[in-house]
Amino acid sequence: MALTTYAELKTAIGDWLNRADLDQKIPDFISLAESTLNDVLRQADMITQSTGVTITSGRATLPADALEVVYAQVGSTEDEPLEQISPQQLTMLRRTRTRDAANPRFFAIIGRQIVVTPTPASGTLDIDYYQRIPTLVGGSESGTNWLLTDAPHVYLYTSLLHATPFLMDDARYAVFQNTVSQQVMASVKSQQTLSLDDMKSAGFSLRAPTDLAAQAMDAKAAVSNAANNM
Repeated sequence: MALTTYAELKTAIGDWLNRADLDQKIPDFISLAESTLNDVLRQADMITQSTGVTITSGRATLPADALEVVYAQVGSTEDEPLEQISPQQLTMLRRTRTRDAANPRFFAIIGRQIVVTPTPASGTLDIDYYQRIPTLVGGSESGTNWLLTDAPHVYLYTSLLHATPFLMDDARYAVFQNTVSQQVMASVKSQQTLSLDDMKSAGFSLRAPTDLAAQAMDAKAAVSNAANNM
């Protein structure tokens, strides 16, 4: 069976679970799967750009669908990329080196805001960031998104993973958790091959790039934690 639309995904989930009485619950399983995958997936398809983000008093609000910032620069100025630092580093810089108003050189993520230093009198930022997976739930039955097109198996197995606690099927939970972890790790490795070398992880927020083994362990743990805390 093809898995190209929201309707086909729901049908496949019901078929795999061998249940015909879950029509009202399957959208919940898909929504939980999207939440888990937003936590652990970082794909090239997720990267988008927001330009002209206004800086007010040294702060700019992140786009509502932003998961992680990949790159930021002073608006329309390609030779002025900003370096991401921790909030603690930003505080120290403001106290000791960047008190005067000037074009920003550093930024930190604090809550849902980008805080820059030095603080400019005015200005904007252009931001490249990882965007949340566009949800299928609540949309058209014929709806789709990049993840369902590129990796329908990831959508299916992650949805099945979230169905098993509802069905109290502990044996299947372990199977699907292992399968999803393997698929996420394969996705991470594929992203590394595409955009970096084989020793660096894809994307960063407040963390420095890590080695492949550590990233794989993080991905597996994140899938487990996200599923357990649903």
